[in-house]
Amino acid sequence: MKKFMRILSPIQLAIVGILDIAVIGYTIFAIKKLIQNPRSTVIFFAACVVVALIVAVLVTKEVVSHGVIFHDDEMEFTGLDSDNIFAYENIVKVETQKDDKPSFVKNYIDRQSKIILTLKDDKVVTIDIGITTKGTLKKISDEICSHIGTQPVEINETAVDTQIETSDIDIEE
Repeated sequence: MKKFMRILSPIQLAIVGILDIAVIGYTIFAIKKLIQNPRSTVIFFAACVVVALIVAVLVTKEVVSHGVIFHDDEMEFTGLDSDNIFAYENIVKVETQKDDKPSFVKNYIDRQSKIILTLKDDKVVTIDIGITTKGTLKKISDEICSHIGTQPVEINETAVDTQIETSDIDIEE
């Protein structure tokens, strides 16, 4: 049994889609100009657009190919370069973390979803899967847990409120 779950960020999909539409528009424009007036500057522009089209195809392919492949005895994260294969028998616990509380002080990295695997040798592996929806994160953790026979644990980050009491501040007039 081989099952693939795509990890696709809605923000990433929108940005790549807009860039692909722009490159296609420039390609159409370059072809029209090349047909109307085949000068050296137009040929150079058309060549640059062809390179941009090739890059756009490769970037789109890379974004769409990220995910998790679930095999019978192991899983593989395709978006990671190394240490991306985990045997189900070595996983003890699965935790997920996604912070979706509104805040103006959190960075882009603070918003990314994480899967935290606790292995048999007490090693903890945190896999950052990017900005995804809660549904995608839940589907992946449920699938992992169905293979290892446990329940997923969701970790919610709570923002530490720092409040200053007015009685602690001395105001001089």
